[in-house]
Amino acid sequence: MRDTMNKKLHAWEHEGWAEVQHCDILRCLAAELKARKAQTFLTIATPGSQERETCRQASMRAKRAARTPSEEQWVFTIPLGTALPALSLQGNCQRVFYRSIREVKTMAHAMTPRPSTSKMLETVKKEARNAFGRYVTDTDIWKALRTKDFLPRTAQFLWKGVHNMLRIGKYWTYIPECGEHTVCSECDDATEDLEHILLKCTCPGWEIVWKAAETLWREKKEEWPTASLGTILGCGLAEFQDEKGKIKQGTQRLYRILMSESAYLIWKLRNEWRITQNGTPASEQEILNRWKSTINQRPQVDLVLANRPRKGKHPALTPQLVINTWSGTLDNELNLPADWTWEHRVLVGNHALTQAHPRQRNSRGIG
Repeated sequence: MRDTMNKKLHAWEHEGWAEVQHCDILRCLAAELKARKAQTFLTIATPGSQERETCRQASMRAKRAARTPSEEQWVFTIPLGTALPALSLQGNCQRVFYRSIREVKTMAHAMTPRPSTSKMLETVKKEARNAFGRYVTDTDIWKALRTKDFLPRTAQFLWKGVHNMLRIGKYWTYIPECGEHTVCSECDDATEDLEHILLKCTCPGWEIVWKAAETLWREKKEEWPTASLGTILGCGLAEFQDEKGKIKQGTQRLYRILMSESAYLIWKLRNEWRITQNGTPASEQEILNRWKSTINQRPQVDLVLANRPRKGKHPALTPQLVINTWSGTLDNELNLPADWTWEHRVLVGNHALTQAHPRQRNSRGIG
């Protein structure tokens, strides 16, 4: 709130509060502060004090209130002469005008949502509330799909899954002479939708992958949320907190990686045995090896991102976040140094993979 009222308020008012989350509440607060006759000072509570603890509790309550749907009708009255009516025509760029016009048109002419997308969004909301205790909005779901923890192709697969755009199941009913592709050939003519592929098909694949993911996850000493279609597509919404209510960034990131990569692998395995292998599924050992290879590629990518500085900026990932993500899951971890982000190669797994091969540290990072 201090940054909002002191640093961002002028820019937001100048741009007409376009695309600012909770703008009604913030505009009302800013107007009330401006209406006061005396000056208002916002200070930071001293660490360890009772005021600091009160602020922390207020912040947690505000987050819960923002996520919880409410039937109450709030009245946001703004005193006259304390707020700009719209954006300023002077000093704004074309991007701001375009963004504001798009927001006004969206509110005036609401686009009719796709029924299949709306149904999938409701499924994700329900499962996120049951699994993670979060009340989320459509905006939260779309924003979670853009997290940097997902690789591009994996994020695209999840995005298409939420939109129900994958060419499976009922998609083929509207194409002449393709009705046989609607059902699964291995499951007594069951409709082959995304939930069936990821969680119900009798063909080998999904059970092996999810069992391996759960086994690796439990090495973090964490409870494994039951996998469902909503938690898979909404894995970017997962939150794991410690005893003090602070989000564990590393644990949260590992869960997102395991869920997204495992789901995308199951999808690729299904496409292979249905399209390129003439209905012959892969063996259990081959599936397990594919999963290990997929997960082992992620620490290598993280090491590159943590040690490759971007031009004029910090690395894409901090070494501490990489360590927090994979700590407890590395093979031969006791023999690795505290900061193993300088190692040439590290592997994850249940003591079934080859050991890491350390490399001497150098000023250039990863070779």
